[in-house]
Amino acid sequence: MNKASIAEIFVSIQGEGLYAGQKQVFVRFAGCDLGCDYCDEPAAKGGGREMPLAAVKKELEALALRDKARAVSFTGGEPLLQAGAVLELARFARRLGLETHLETNGTLWRELAKVVKAFDVVAADIKLPGTSGKVFWAEHRKFLALAGKKAFVKVVVTSKTPPAEFKMAVKLAAAVAPRMPFYIQPVTAGSGVKPPSEARLDAFYHIAIGKLYTVRILPQLHKLWGIK
Repeated sequence: MNKASIAEIFVSIQGEGLYAGQKQVFVRFAGCDLGCDYCDEPAAKGGGREMPLAAVKKELEALALRDKARAVSFTGGEPLLQAGAVLELARFARRLGLETHLETNGTLWRELAKVVKAFDVVAADIKLPGTSGKVFWAEHRKFLALAGKKAFVKVVVTSKTPPAEFKMAVKLAAAVAPRMPFYIQPVTAGSGVKPPSEARLDAFYHIAIGKLYTVRILPQLHKLWGIK
C-alpha cells in the first residue's frame, strides 16, 4: 500500500465527541460504504485524489508542526475502507509523537482488528437503521468489543429517530462497555433532515443515562462555529 485516496488534509478544531475543542490535523479519506441521509461530507463519498503515502506524511507532518497540533484524526468518508494506508499513516503519526484518532462508522470490525493497535482513540458511530437504511447491530457489537477502552460512541439523532432504535443502541453499548462515553449528537439541520426537539433530546438522554455512566448531548460544534 503506497497510495491512498484522499479528500483533503487540513488543520481545524475538533467539533465532535470526547475531544471537542482540541486542535487536530485531519486526514479525510475519500470513499464510503454507507449512505446516511444526514451525511455532512457528501463530497468525501467518492472521488478524492490518489496521493502517494509519502506525500500524505509530508503534509501531515508540516501541518502538525506549523499549527502545533498534538493529535491527528483519520476520518472520511470511511477511513477503514483503506485500512492498509490508515495503518501506515497512524504508525508514522505516532513516531512524530502525535496522538492518533480514528473516526469511523463503526461497522468494519475486521478492518479495525488490523489497525486498532496503532490508535489511541476510536470515535465510533452506532448507525441507526432509520438513518443508514441498514441494520448493523451485530457489526457494531463486534466493533466496540474490539475497540475496548480506546472508544467512545456517537449516535446521531433526528426529529424522526424512533425511540425503539435509540433504545437498541443504548442496550448494545451497555452490553459491551457501560462505562464507554456515549454522545447523543443532534443532527445538523440541512438536506431536508431536521434535528430533534429539546423534549425529544431530553427523552433520549434519560433512556441512555439509565444504562450508561457517561452520557452527553453535543451537536457538531464546528458547524456552529462556521469552521471546517
